[in-house]
This record gives sequence, C-alpha cells and structure tokens, in this order.
Amino acid sequence: MTSNLPVDGSTPQLMELIHQYYPANMRQFAEGYSESEQYQRLVRARQEALRNSGPWERVVSMLTEALPDCRVEDWSALFSNDNCWRVRVYLPEVPQLQGGGQEVRAVVVLVSILAPVYVRYSSFRELFDRKWRNRRLFYEDVPETKSVAGKVEALVGSELGVQPLPQHALFTPVPDIECGTRSLGEAQLIDCLFTYDRW
Repeated sequence: MTSNLPVDGSTPQLMELIHQYYPANMRQFAEGYSESEQYQRLVRARQEALRNSGPWERVVSMLTEALPDCRVEDWSALFSNDNCWRVRVYLPEVPQLQGGGQEVRAVVVLVSILAPVYVRYSSFRELFDRKWRNRRLFYEDVPETKSVAGKVEALVGSELGVQPLPQHALFTPVPDIECGTRSLGEAQLIDCLFTYDRW
C-alpha cells in the first residue's frame, strides 16, 4: 500500500524521504529532471501503487457501506502529479445559502503512497448557478463534519495501517523541491507527500 521505508512520522525523517523522490534545487522542466534517479523512483512508486490498488478499492467500498447516507467518491489521480489515494465523503446535509446557493460539505482523506501516513480535512464549498466559489478547508476538527470524519479516519487507519500526519508537520516548508504547481521555495510537506491540488 505504502512505502516499505520505516517512517516514524518525524518531520526530519519525512523530509529525508521526500528528497528520495524529488531532485533538490531543480526545476521540473529542466534538462535531466525526468531522467533523474529521484524522479524515476517517484514514477515507479506511482506505477506500483496503481498495480496494487486492491486494498484502497476495498476501503472505498467499505466507506460506501458504512456511510449509506453520504456520497463516497474516489478522486485518486496517481496517473497525474499526485502521490496519494484520495477519497471525498460528501455529507447528506446541504445547507441553503442566501442568494440561492448551497454549501457542499465533504470529509477528504489523502493516503500517501510514499509513507504510511494520511491527512484528513473538511472541505466547504459554495455552489451558485453551477459555479463553485469560496472554498474553505479545515485541517482541524469542525463540528459540522466531526462525526463523519471520525468514522472515515477510523476505517482508513485500521484497514491500511496508516497514521495521521501531525498537523504541525503538514505545512513544513520544503524550499529546495519543486512539486506540481509549487515552485522552488513554495512547496510544503503536504504538497510532496500527498498532493498540491487540495479542494
């Protein structure tokens, strides 16, 4: 499911791990980037995860069964720049907003394919006339999603043997790595271990 490398969740160890998959101080479109040992290792990790997707697919099925009132969607995109499995669990309650819009709420879990860690957040987005706006992400517990988030986390953790990445580590800068749309100096641990595309 995830890397066999022993990871205790400490920030220094995770930083060292990231540097095994991303060449340091190198632009993604620079000559030699795609051929680098690190990038080739990352490509192989994504391919291996895709070949062994059974445990993840079972988790998504189990979530669908365990939360019949919610809509469970697998948004994993390992064929792109993501380094994680991703599930979005939409809450059944959709509050109406002033002006005719709706607030769509979801619990999102990202499970890294590089280390046995995951992150969970709540996503609140407003929908007006089929257009999304005002995205808000909460990495801490919020009352509106707490009960569903607890069930999702318990199932993901027990079935996949992964641990939550402490919140203090999530946004640790990784200044010498370029990741997705994050240029050198902009990337954070959460971008590299999981995905920069969070919504």
